[in-house]
Amino acid sequence: MKTLIIFTLLSFSSISFAADLNIKSNPADCDVFVIGENGKKNAVGKTPYKTSIDEIKNNFGVEGSVQFLVHKPGFEEFNIVVPLIGSSDVNLSANLEVQRDIKMTQDLDLLVTDLFDVLRMMRGKDFDTAYAKLDKLEQKFPHYSIIYEMKGTISYLQKEFKKALSFYRKAFGINPKNREAYKMKVYLEKKFQVDAGTGGQG
Repeated sequence: MKTLIIFTLLSFSSISFAADLNIKSNPADCDVFVIGENGKKNAVGKTPYKTSIDEIKNNFGVEGSVQFLVHKPGFEEFNIVVPLIGSSDVNLSANLEVQRDIKMTQDLDLLVTDLFDVLRMMRGKDFDTAYAKLDKLEQKFPHYSIIYEMKGTISYLQKEFKKALSFYRKAFGINPKNREAYKMKVYLEKKFQVDAGTGGQG
């Protein structure tokens, strides 16, 4: 699991004599651990977390700096190395990123939902709106062949065969297992005699 290591010190207060350490997080309610010298994780609470610098020093026998780990299931771990400086308060914010595999699943769910919208538009012959939505999806998901296949289908329905062939070829190039894109590519090349070199419209 990729871990972000951040060395940071924020919001000092020279007036405070009893130094406090505050850790907030996004999302909230994350587990907070102190990492010992042997790498052992010691649970100390949840965010928003507040303690005193002296308490950390006394409980864990650390001097100079201490490493905190902020964690919540479904998110990448966030590590913070905190300098333990005299009477200065330390306020920290931990912004956790969603784990890559979970984010990919969420993105895929959104893609599928949007593709169903595109299909609905195509059935209603609202090709311009469908094509515009595919343009936006292409920017976010440039490596999904289904987007180019659907662009090819819209172009085919609009009798723009050269354009359709270009999209089917691209879809097949991205994913050679895309059978529909392959069949349409071959069909257009044969039926309308659109070859790789010249192209043309039927």
